[in-house]
Amino acid sequence: MSRIQEARRELRRAIRKAKWECWNRFLQTAKEADVWTAAGYTEPRIDKAGQALTLEDGTVAEGPRDREQVILAAYFPPAPGDKYSPAEGGRAFERVDTNLVGSVVLGVLRKWGRLETRRFLKRERESV
Repeated sequence: MSRIQEARRELRRAIRKAKWECWNRFLQTAKEADVWTAAGYTEPRIDKAGQALTLEDGTVAEGPRDREQVILAAYFPPAPGDKYSPAEGGRAFERVDTNLVGSVVLGVLRKWGRLETRRFLKRERESV
């Protein structure tokens, strides 16, 4: 390991240790009102857009990359594997004919109050 990497590691360790010591010192000397302030610091922050996003392991998503991964996993599941095959089609389409379609169209037109088109549809059926 290079001297630069070792120095970075030592710096990170020193910062974490200093933060831990400062936090514990704050909790030891905290008065009644400060305890509630400390409780607010321990909960995950909610950004202005909504609730904090949590990863699958329960940790809070920090930063845009983690949030992106949580959203992608929630709303865009992985595609099915090679074993995917569409469902077999039914035979209901065989029951549909011009008479059935005409009666459905007439029902809708009757509901809309356009009975004058009935004659037009009747002529169309007779010409087929």
